[in-house]
Amino acid sequence: MAIRKKVTPAMPTADTISIHDACLKYMTTEQSLRLALSNVRPDDFDTLRAVSEADLEAIAAYFQPRLSDEAVNTSELPENTETLTEQPSNPATEQPQSTLSVSQQQQHLTAPTQSLTSNTQLTLIDQLARQAGQEIELVDAIAQVKNQLILNNLAVRDAELVESINQRWQYQKQGYLGTIRDLASLAKEPVQITPDESDLTLEIEGIITKLGKKLIV
Repeated sequence: MAIRKKVTPAMPTADTISIHDACLKYMTTEQSLRLALSNVRPDDFDTLRAVSEADLEAIAAYFQPRLSDEAVNTSELPENTETLTEQPSNPATEQPQSTLSVSQQQQHLTAPTQSLTSNTQLTLIDQLARQAGQEIELVDAIAQVKNQLILNNLAVRDAELVESINQRWQYQKQGYLGTIRDLASLAKEPVQITPDESDLTLEIEGIITKLGKKLIV
């Protein structure tokens, strides 16, 4: 059963070393380092960002054989000339493998950083493009509202002018109608004329005839 260690701070301190520096120290990838840390830090091996020197010493055995082999190969190169002459293929094949391993480890270490940077730049560009699009949409909306307000104000002013003219005309019209009523009230009632149906000549002759009968000739 793995021994549970005390949790170290998330950020590097004076008593801890960052995951990146630990990878460089053991010349390994972050994935391999965290896999080794899972034996001593099972609770937070995949999230911690710094480890103590004690934890590093506890997992040093996982990377020590590789370091020992490289030290042995390095120490034997100046002395064992005959061995190098008899077996020229072993050092020639081991040294490129070691160099290739270090190169691959560096690529593994730099690849996440480059990928993260690329993703961050892509996200930043997307965010800026989205912000620019939304800003254009908002500015267009403001322009539309302004145009609607201008049209609305014009319509209201036209309606107010029409209503003002209408009210003035209603007042003038009532004045005209009052004048007409006053003039119409001055008219008098018509007089009934009695028709003259008598015959003036006959009436005169009748009067003379009556007068002649009274006179004595």
